[in-house]
Amino acid sequence: MAKMLKRDQIKQKANYLWRVGATGFSFASFGMGGVIIGGLVAPLVNLSTRNPELRQQRTQKAIKHSFKGFTEMMVKLGIMTYEIEGLEKLQHSRQELVIANHPTLVDVVVLIGLMEQANCVVKQALWSNPFTRGPVQSAGYILNAGSKQFIQDCVAKLKTDQAASLLIFPEGTRTAKGELLNEFQRGAANIAIRANVPIRPVLITCTPSTLTKNEKWYHIPSRPFHIHVKVLDAIHLDELLDDVTVSPKNVRHLNHQLHQFFNQELSEK
Repeated sequence: MAKMLKRDQIKQKANYLWRVGATGFSFASFGMGGVIIGGLVAPLVNLSTRNPELRQQRTQKAIKHSFKGFTEMMVKLGIMTYEIEGLEKLQHSRQELVIANHPTLVDVVVLIGLMEQANCVVKQALWSNPFTRGPVQSAGYILNAGSKQFIQDCVAKLKTDQAASLLIFPEGTRTAKGELLNEFQRGAANIAIRANVPIRPVLITCTPSTLTKNEKWYHIPSRPFHIHVKVLDAIHLDELLDDVTVSPKNVRHLNHQLHQFFNQELSEK
């Protein structure tokens, strides 16, 4: 019995060390992928057409397939597993504001890998990072600089790009370990009202919790983490607001309604 327990402990430790190494390899691969897309794929795309919209669409496709491949690589390495509810809703999403909670570092990778065509809001850190700067700028992703221009850019993208939806995380940052949901920033509500588009909620859970805010990549759980993505039906603004005109009051009210909705849905999961 003691020998069996010892063998199990050795196996568990070996598996843990393997996943630490595999996680490090994955992060290194992600950085290298960013360099390849920014330094090789994007320039080739730029040479393929003079149409800036077509360039962005082709770069977005390259990012989608690379993110999908990265997710599947992590699954095959034994780092993670995942399941999707309502995948067809996400794949068929067009000119919608897709909003999701943000429990882990890999949320955006998983979601963009699943969406047929996606515009995305990125933070300054990704916009200026040497590994991600090339891909996000070539794809026409929108910089969240916390300004009125950011809101205008998002609204313009939603109104003009009929082939894609816009993905945004209203929390603005990942939730901390043990937390369910951060307060929502008002940017998503502001964009939805100004663009007057449907809102597509996406609920994400990660078990056991990992890669949360302020958590190092090597602080991995004792077993592979499982990401569950649930894509809900689109919400139209008139379902939440009596008046959909642009005003600070309506933005605050919609933001509150969305935060309550996510809180309730996540509490029931």
